[in-house]
Amino acid sequence: MTDGGDGSGTVVGGFDGAGRSLVAGGFALAGVAAGFLLPLVAQWAAGLPWVPFQGPLELFSSFEGTWLVWGRPLIGAVLGLAFGLWVILESPVLEVRDDALEVRRYGEVQRVIPRETVGGVHRRGSKTVIEAKEGRVLFDDEIEGDKDAVRRAFVDHGYPWEGGPATGENR
Repeated sequence: MTDGGDGSGTVVGGFDGAGRSLVAGGFALAGVAAGFLLPLVAQWAAGLPWVPFQGPLELFSSFEGTWLVWGRPLIGAVLGLAFGLWVILESPVLEVRDDALEVRRYGEVQRVIPRETVGGVHRRGSKTVIEAKEGRVLFDDEIEGDKDAVRRAFVDHGYPWEGGPATGENR
């Protein structure tokens, strides 16, 4: 959670530098592991008579070119890194201000929710839900970071937080 810079808003959500590295690196490593293990799993599954798609599994496990020994893990790393970057960019970032909420994705403002339309903010499972006074859902997504910091940002700017601190079943 950070202050908006000019004191007008509090930014919550998104990944910090360490979180970005962890997500991107974790998915890249998972891709490397998949590149090593998938041919072995395909070869094993092709030997089981009850597994469907025997032909494609045998074909996939038969690629034994020298370049594939390091090529599959490299392709897996690139695909894993791409997926990790997508997860990072897709994660919403909220700037909570006294007059409005800004929802950002991919570094751009996706939506502005005026304060007077917000009837309540609460947690539903792992998601933060913002509802209009009429009950219409204005925002329903997971916000990365400390859940108490998210609640505190809304409460500090005068938004009606329904439920208590993010403890117990609210977490």
